[in-house]
Amino acid sequence: MIISFKKKNILVTGYNSGIGNSLIKKYLSLGAIIYSTSTKKEIQRKNLKVFKCNFLDQSSTSRFFKKIKNINFDIVINNAGINIINEIYNIKDQDMENIIKINLTIPAQIIKITSKNMIKKREGKIVNISSIFGSISKNKRASYSSSKSGLIGLTKACALDLAKYNILVNSLSPGFVNTLLTKKILGKKLMKKMEKNIPIKKMASPEDIVPYIIFLTSDYNQYITGQNCIIDGGYTIQ
Repeated sequence: MIISFKKKNILVTGYNSGIGNSLIKKYLSLGAIIYSTSTKKEIQRKNLKVFKCNFLDQSSTSRFFKKIKNINFDIVINNAGINIINEIYNIKDQDMENIIKINLTIPAQIIKITSKNMIKKREGKIVNISSIFGSISKNKRASYSSSKSGLIGLTKACALDLAKYNILVNSLSPGFVNTLLTKKILGKKLMKKMEKNIPIKKMASPEDIVPYIIFLTSDYNQYITGQNCIIDGGYTIQ
């Protein structure tokens, strides 16, 4: 199977995240032109443009939307996300609003903007990075599960809206992935405990997730749309 993304314009939000960073490296190795976002810094080098953007700041977000409005994207990956854990009766209203905004509202707005150019050429691929907690849940995950469940619903609805234009929209739901966000939320001790509850007895690496996104956005995928693909080492089938 030979896969190439030569001269394809691809947007991957969340440059600094584990999955996003690994995915960008893979796309670049396959010839893509990558646009991404970072809360830390702007980057510009061959085939890579990273916009500094804070999705919790309206002016920063508006500037980013203006920059991508006229870029003719072939592929869009909504990868940026946050998680703040707390019981529903303790979570701060602002934390809940921030989680919903970054994990659900921003992806919807990005699809709204970027799909317009895809519609003109009647072709495109969109993948939303959800989570197994969009299908199942866990204590202290009310806000996160709500956002990721909503993202799966957004995926299905957008797939129906865009199908007649040959634009395929899917979501991908990783289980426990060994990233900085996972380490921050769980800590090393709880991560080891969770690994024992995964049938294949290990967490995924970002590189374990990347090939599925590559396939869904490649020319080999001409018919999968509106689906939520779970990659969790068997965790949710127990």
